[in-house]
Amino acid sequence: MVATVVGIRLRTTRHLLRRDWWRAVVLVLGLLWALAMLPTLLIAQAALAGQDAGIRADALVALCAVLTVGWATVPLVVSGLDDTLEPARFRSLGVPARTIMPGLVAAAFLTLPALFFALLLGILGSSWRGEGAGVLLTGLLGLALMLASMVLGARVSAAWAARLLSSRRAKAATAAAMLVGLAAIAPVALVLFRDGLTEVLGEDVEILLTSLASSPLGAGAAAPRAAADGDWLGAGWRLAVQAGWALALLAVWHDNVARSLVAPLGRGGGARRHHDRVLDPTRTPATPRDAAAAAVHARLARAWTSDPRYLASLAGVLLLPAFFFALVMPVFDLDRRWAYVVPLMLAATIGWGRHNDVAFDSTGLWLDVVSGRLGRAVMGGRLAAAAGWALPVVLAAAAGTLIWTGRWQDAPGLLGACVGVLGVSLAVAAVSAVLLPYRAPAPGASPFGAEVGAVGAGLAAQLASSLVAVGLVPFVVIPFVLSLTLAPAWGWLACAAGLVAGIGAYVGALRLAGALYDRRSGRLLAAVA
Repeated sequence: MVATVVGIRLRTTRHLLRRDWWRAVVLVLGLLWALAMLPTLLIAQAALAGQDAGIRADALVALCAVLTVGWATVPLVVSGLDDTLEPARFRSLGVPARTIMPGLVAAAFLTLPALFFALLLGILGSSWRGEGAGVLLTGLLGLALMLASMVLGARVSAAWAARLLSSRRAKAATAAAMLVGLAAIAPVALVLFRDGLTEVLGEDVEILLTSLASSPLGAGAAAPRAAADGDWLGAGWRLAVQAGWALALLAVWHDNVARSLVAPLGRGGGARRHHDRVLDPTRTPATPRDAAAAAVHARLARAWTSDPRYLASLAGVLLLPAFFFALVMPVFDLDRRWAYVVPLMLAATIGWGRHNDVAFDSTGLWLDVVSGRLGRAVMGGRLAAAAGWALPVVLAAAAGTLIWTGRWQDAPGLLGACVGVLGVSLAVAAVSAVLLPYRAPAPGASPFGAEVGAVGAGLAAQLASSLVAVGLVPFVVIPFVLSLTLAPAWGWLACAAGLVAGIGAYVGALRLAGALYDRRSGRLLAAVA
């Protein structure tokens, strides 16, 4: 069965490369990047070999801890990393999990990222060769177990997240994940802002590395140091901790695969409602007056509170702003005014994230198209559904930033700039969703997967929409920057310019995207069906 599953992966990959040339481009670029990294890895290996065992072990523990966290979180914010062996696709064959699992495990370790990181850890692990064959073998074994934990951790995190988002507790799970993430980042940011990077590196990092060396995030990488010091018992229990963690992750993944092979196809997060918001939408200030636009708005508003694909995108929206505030600002000791980047970045990521909105609503697209030439109403409902929650969130982030900085004289410019950035980014996304749609995970499918053949179109759409957004957003922000660097009076001009640019772009994109929607309705169906 291992040969069969691995053969399916290889044959599927070969067919996809022949049909979608963008995949071949991405693969070649990945291979070239991996080859270009080889000299750097060899230099790093030589540098580590010249250090004492303590520094070498600390460096490897820190690296492995960062990589482990990355393997667990990247699949949650970057969809479509692996779409060829989704376990649910085997449910119609009646194959039990214990039969298919060896093949899935082997295939997971044959991906390009897994092979590259195996090479990376192997080269760096060879820096222990000067300590003797036993220590070298312990180091390579520990890093191999670390790699296994990374690969299996990525599978488990994606499987658990998809499982939670497909349940009735989807909204609670999303909110809990955001709160946990913010709670994890907040202490780090507090310590960095309070003590500074130099103080933290001098005192707290050593304590942190010692803790990581005894945990599954770094035990395997710390085992060779214990062996080099003659503490073979310490090396043994660290290897045992890492192996036990990898086996636990394998058992959890097996449980999720077993469930995927027998569970019926989900249709979203599910919700118990006493009022049907689609057939009888509740009127709110954000609800469009047009009946067709209001119907689309009601459908999309419900998706934002129950569809796993939409809920998953919310977590990714907060990642970049939170990273900038919690790590970039204190590490580089930036002025407090740099915190204004957070709400602006949040507005840009929310708006740009809707660049494939039409494909996400592919099942409703048929109904919209056969209902007549209602492009403007349809796009109006879509934009209103996103702006209805995005605008309050961005303004709340701006208010929180002003409270933190205490510079209330900057409020007009910041609020205007936030509205402008959100309006412009939503406008770019609306046009991109009609001009450059690509297939997205279907309702009920894993929100962290991708439809076969969508990689090339997705890269083109993301690149094009990103370039346009990056080219337009600075013009909206320039007056606000002048208010911070030249004179506060520029803030009122920034407020007016942001409101005009945001609302103007929103209305203009609504008309343009609506016209394009009517003209390209047939192509849209073909592109996302």
